[in-house]
This record gives sequence, structure tokens and C-alpha cells, in this order.
Amino acid sequence: MSDSRVPAWGRKLTVPCLACGIATHRHRTLRPDGVNGYRPHAGPDPARLVVGGEPEPEAAWIALIPGDYPARLFTDDEVYHLAGGIAWPGPHHRDYGTARIVHDACCPTLHRTQPDTSRGAAELWRAMRLRLARGTGGGAGRRG
Repeated sequence: MSDSRVPAWGRKLTVPCLACGIATHRHRTLRPDGVNGYRPHAGPDPARLVVGGEPEPEAAWIALIPGDYPARLFTDDEVYHLAGGIAWPGPHHRDYGTARIVHDACCPTLHRTQPDTSRGAAELWRAMRLRLARGTGGGAGRRG
């Protein structure tokens, strides 16, 4: 997900989802080809360099829902954990049952109907739809 609003490597940035406008946290993650985004010069085995030089500098970014959620309510592909500013797929034992959730699992614009992948995704989808209906979906929110 390439976006000019995503900062240089490692720093978290809160930006609205391009589809629904609800605030998300963007984090660097593993690229689909298996190259580690934390060490772009390393291949799937971080101890060895990629043959033929450096891969392209474009990193993979993922939008996560701000906050920690109970990992047991979500499927494994919806759950991420943060380590060193990098979003890694799956839960982590040091997170004590909490996890970060990928925004695409419950984005109200991407899912026209309630997602049936997990109970947690369905509940977050309903909460996001309610937030959009009330008109408070934007990044910083309103002060009253």
C-alpha cells in the first residue's frame, strides 16, 4: 500500500483509511514476496543477503486499527503484533492475549455486509458503521 503520507521507515503515522476515512495506524510489515521490511537487504533468511543486490526501496505498509483487542476473538490472518515498530502477522506470547487488528478485516467500505470471518471483526465492523453514521469517522475527532 504505497501512500505519500506514510513516513520514512519505522515511525508510526495515524492517517485516515483511503476507503472509509476512519483513522488507522500505518506500520511497515513483511512484503508479500517474503523480504523482511525491517532489513530490506535481507531475504527470507535474515542471515543471508539477497543475491543480486538490494531489492527496491518500496516497503509494504499495513493499516491497523488503533488500540489492542482480544486476539481470541479474531482469526489468525486478522491479528498482528508489533515488534521494533514492525507489524508481524499473528499473535505474540508477550502480548498476553491482546493484538493489533488489520483494518481491512472490518472496514465498512470494503465489507458492505457484516464480515463473518470472526466475532471480533463483526463487532468492530458494526462499531465503525455507527461511527460513520454519526459523522465522527475522521482522524482527530471533534471536541465538544
